[in-house]
Amino acid sequence: SSGSASAGESAPSSALARAEALFENAGDAPQLQQAIREYEALLPSAADPGAVLARLSEAHILFGAAYADGKNAKADAYTTGIRYAERAMAGNPAFRRRVEAGEPRGDASAELTRAEIRPMLFWVTGVSYYYKECLSGLGHLLQFRWMLRTRQVMERMMELDPAYEHGAVPFSLAIYFIGLPASAGRDLERSAELLAQSIADAPTSLLARWGRAKYLHVRTGDRAAFRQDLEWVLAQDPARAESPRRWNVYFQRDARELLGRI
Repeated sequence: SSGSASAGESAPSSALARAEALFENAGDAPQLQQAIREYEALLPSAADPGAVLARLSEAHILFGAAYADGKNAKADAYTTGIRYAERAMAGNPAFRRRVEAGEPRGDASAELTRAEIRPMLFWVTGVSYYYKECLSGLGHLLQFRWMLRTRQVMERMMELDPAYEHGAVPFSLAIYFIGLPASAGRDLERSAELLAQSIADAPTSLLARWGRAKYLHVRTGDRAAFRQDLEWVLAQDPARAESPRRWNVYFQRDARELLGRI
């Protein structure tokens, strides 16, 4: 009967609401792990599995960045997050067919749509963190093609919705241009423009100013700008900024550590 169907639907939806609230307010590792467990429990019955997979991707990548201790724990969190993002993107049949036919994900990303933009963003974020934090010099050389594929996915996101998720799309591309080897097209001017675009898109987001200090100002050696951006990040209310509180807690803790090293 329709009554039992709606009762059946409300149970997963209330479980989803609980997981979302936990994730939204996760300010430490145990809260984040609890949110991950809740999402994993409701994945098999989810009305929109792609959305839950995207949340699991983000949650594991946030855990790797903010809480995982040591290279192996970080690598485990990032690769888990990347796999969840790939499962979410594979909900797009045209993309899935091209990947199953052996095409690189970067090429196949031409098939992805606005509906897959969240897992696209966290796929790029996970690969980028894995590359920066878990690989050595030789690993960087071997995995360089991976980074080129992230660029294809980022450029697809720039076509689909450059203002998505509070400036995170141009931000991701900016970090890519900073991280490239000089011989492969590092472009600090382009990255500075993209970071300015990210800030213009989301003036109260902590993401771009935190990342500009950590990645660009460190590279250019501009200590005054480094300090200014990080002090701005620390002065914000993590619950009121456009960027999500679960990330802001990490950005502010990291900003404090970075300033402490000057």
